[in-house]
Amino acid sequence: MVILFFKIKKIKNKLEIIATHDKLITEIYNRLEMNKRLIEEIERAKRYKTPLSIIYFDIDYFKKINDTYGHEKGDFVLKEISKLIKENIRKTDIFGRWGGEEFLIILPSTKAKEAVKISEKLRKIIQEHNFDGLNVTISFGIAELKENDDNISIVNRADRALYKAKEKGRNIVVYIK
Repeated sequence: MVILFFKIKKIKNKLEIIATHDKLITEIYNRLEMNKRLIEEIERAKRYKTPLSIIYFDIDYFKKINDTYGHEKGDFVLKEISKLIKENIRKTDIFGRWGGEEFLIILPSTKAKEAVKISEKLRKIIQEHNFDGLNVTISFGIAELKENDDNISIVNRADRALYKAKEKGRNIVVYIK
């Protein structure tokens, strides 16, 4: 009976990882888990009246990478960017894949000004990294939690900022209040 309990527990743990992570490519949180975490962090920030910012970013010209070099190279870029970001954010930050080549970083106890600094650091790290012969850049949109925000409104604002970054030429950080 004890052995069966531990086998079930092990299977349950594996299923939890499969359900919450982009296990196939990046091994970071998936959108479902990121949305859950964002809701939790918004509730925490509002309850304790602490700041919260998010960084929403995507890979510039990612479709061109896939079309020119193939999906294997595209997957390599996704994995490498995920690894670089994980290595260069704080342990308290929450990082995951939002979809396709889009990513989200939740920054608890962080004002937008600091989120911009973090994004600039990450932007430079990616820009200077050699992706097996490819130069890759990313564009960033920043949003800070407002009193009446929920998970949808803050992501929408960060998405608008990301869109502005794309309009302004890519490989930049944009914050919209």
